[in-house]
Amino acid sequence: MKVFDASRPDEVRHWLHSGFEKAADRAMVATALRLVSHIQNEVIPKEDPKPVDRGVYRAGWRSKQVSRGAEVFNTVAWASIIEFGVRAGNVKIGRAMIDALSKWVERKGIAGKADSRGVAFAIANSMKKKGIFNRGGRNGLRVLEKALTRLGEFATAEFIVEVRREFEKS
Repeated sequence: MKVFDASRPDEVRHWLHSGFEKAADRAMVATALRLVSHIQNEVIPKEDPKPVDRGVYRAGWRSKQVSRGAEVFNTVAWASIIEFGVRAGNVKIGRAMIDALSKWVERKGIAGKADSRGVAFAIANSMKKKGIFNRGGRNGLRVLEKALTRLGEFATAEFIVEVRREFEKS
């Protein structure tokens, strides 16, 4: 089966353009999936402090195909707090915060039920003074930013795979 007439440059150009376009679309989706895997398996495990309690944040990373590309995002409501941190002046201590910290303290075995609220208040006061995920002069863990340092490498590799696949079909 002949895909194009090589004697007609317009047909060759169209065939090449179409093939590269399809390959690029698939490569962007594959790159996004690879970034999610990199975040979950390499970036987050290297973090200190680790943003891990029950693994919800780590599992919340997703990729999605969109028109002419793909997106990488986290579905967890508090992902932006981990990613960008919270300045000390923006920490507001309230019942919901103390309840959540109390449960965390118990789950981690830091204190029993009787003492968990006291420990939670101490942690909340420390957060009010220092902020959240603000250590060593950085604001937040910048997990996605760290993962994006490998974007070019991943995109190049995936594009090569998809171009080969596209042109091997013909």
